[in-house]
Amino acid sequence: MRAVTSGGGWALLLTAGVAACSGQTDATDGAPPELRAALAARTIYPAKREEWRTDITSHTDSTMVPLVFRASGTTVALLQASPTRISQFELHGKGMLLSTRPARVDPLLHAEVPRDIVAPTDLSRATDDAHVDVIDSATSTLVRESLGGFVFRRDLPMLRGGSGRLCTVSPATLLHVRQLGARRVLEAFTLTAIAADDSLLGRHRVMTDPSARLRFGGGDARRCLLLTDREVWIVSAPADTVGHATPRVDQLPMPGAGARAMIGEARATPRDGSAEERQPFVVDASIVDGGFVVLVGVESDRQGRLIDYYTEGGRYLQSAMLPFTASAMAGAGPRFLALHQDQQYRWWLSSWLTPMAARGATPPPAPPSVTRAPERRLFEPARGSR
Repeated sequence: MRAVTSGGGWALLLTAGVAACSGQTDATDGAPPELRAALAARTIYPAKREEWRTDITSHTDSTMVPLVFRASGTTVALLQASPTRISQFELHGKGMLLSTRPARVDPLLHAEVPRDIVAPTDLSRATDDAHVDVIDSATSTLVRESLGGFVFRRDLPMLRGGSGRLCTVSPATLLHVRQLGARRVLEAFTLTAIAADDSLLGRHRVMTDPSARLRFGGGDARRCLLLTDREVWIVSAPADTVGHATPRVDQLPMPGAGARAMIGEARATPRDGSAEERQPFVVDASIVDGGFVVLVGVESDRQGRLIDYYTEGGRYLQSAMLPFTASAMAGAGPRFLALHQDQQYRWWLSSWLTPMAARGATPPPAPPSVTRAPERRLFEPARGSR
């Protein structure tokens, strides 16, 4: 496996520009012609405010492929392949490894529940109380893990035949992507304390190329980010958790994409953006205090160096060029975390403060608690979690 480094002349020219200049960076010189307009619309600076960087190769594997990267204010969860493993790191210890899954836990804790995760395909999100929700596509189950080990396991037959991509949000809602022939549908389910009471709230058609990669980015307790090849959509749980209601979906306006409504100003439907001005690939995206952070790439949606910052309302602020090519990114409070591999095949975890935090951004308000249906508390966040 080759090291994850920039593979084109554009990246080399950009590196020289960053090193030679402490102000803005010109990202259009040497960029693919179809992307020059979108890159010229961005205000790009060399990335600053790096808090720390630590080598995590000994806790992962030099040949590993990062699949899903999630973070909270205190912990980081990484789902990797080759080999398949879920690792959790503690943020305040600068990336110190806390635990690795899947692993068997003392059966005396709950003798009737198996601990093994057969085929993990997604991590919903990591919480501030060190919980992470894992979907096991082989058995259509949702497993909640913590730093101390297993928390609970829930059979979800309603997810069978789906994509294995999901996100859990409050109030007591699971969002799931399903492929129906050539169509893709975003489904919203209630999650109750009794599996028989789970129900479908509604569906939302996702108008995008059926062959394109569709997955969730990092979210918070209220929202999920749905990522297509070149677009980011903010998905909120239906306001009405009784009866049928579709999820609310808002598009994050990209720089140079023309006049777009800000978040909350109009309802939108995800669609194929190929007819509009071409944007770079979306590698990863997360919600942070004061807005959104998006990692974009010029050559593919698997790695990139450019970080876009947006306000809570979806207004573009500025961009930053990382000094390395990142394979994944996750937001947590006032910072985002980047995962990259150097030329010696070592994996590094680094922490960067956002410009929103430097301007005094505060965390979003806590989601409303479930009051009309007390039994719907299975996936409600703990007090103080986001």
